[in-house]
Amino acid sequence: MVVLAALVGGGTALGLQKWNQDRDENGTSPGSGVSQSPSPSGVDATPSPVQGSVPANWEVHHDPWGFDVSLPKGWKRKVYGVSDDGSIKQVDYTPDNGKHFVRIALDTSPDFPTAYDHQLDLEVQLQRLVAYKRVTLKENTYRDRPGSLWDYTWTAQAKDTPYPGPRRAIEETYLSRDGVEFAIYMSSPAADWAETSAQFKSVLQSWSPDSG
Repeated sequence: MVVLAALVGGGTALGLQKWNQDRDENGTSPGSGVSQSPSPSGVDATPSPVQGSVPANWEVHHDPWGFDVSLPKGWKRKVYGVSDDGSIKQVDYTPDNGKHFVRIALDTSPDFPTAYDHQLDLEVQLQRLVAYKRVTLKENTYRDRPGSLWDYTWTAQAKDTPYPGPRRAIEETYLSRDGVEFAIYMSSPAADWAETSAQFKSVLQSWSPDSG
């Protein structure tokens, strides 16, 4: 897995390559060796009642990459990138073209023995972000699997994103039983964090990968 410098504009904690900041309208980088998924996600606009903290009026997205996730109505799918060998995939769901978004990343050949080790390595790369500050980075258990939760803040720059200013992000990364690493990442302006944090808890509650 090639993990290089994180993309500042989207605030992602997981990077496939040093993407061209000027991505095309499909969410891919011209000339970056990234392919676009042709399949839209299936959306159940009237999902069955969900136990736990998932709002009843959220939509269930049946993603063609093999997972289900619930989100508020109106969030749209955009492929962020696929590595040349197909082992790493990243897809965004956003209601406003990336000001607020959830990014799901999956890696079938992870380089790091634990999710915690991977996040520590990524944090070193994010030191270049303006005013980067760790809120928390700790090992945990998610879906009965070893994982790690990372929460941090920084100040996005106008040269990197249409949405500059203080931002915050949170990411749950874990290894499935069959060795696939999943990262569930959410970011928004810091001023909106109360709502975003609550949404993230519901996203984690709804998450269901086919691979376990």
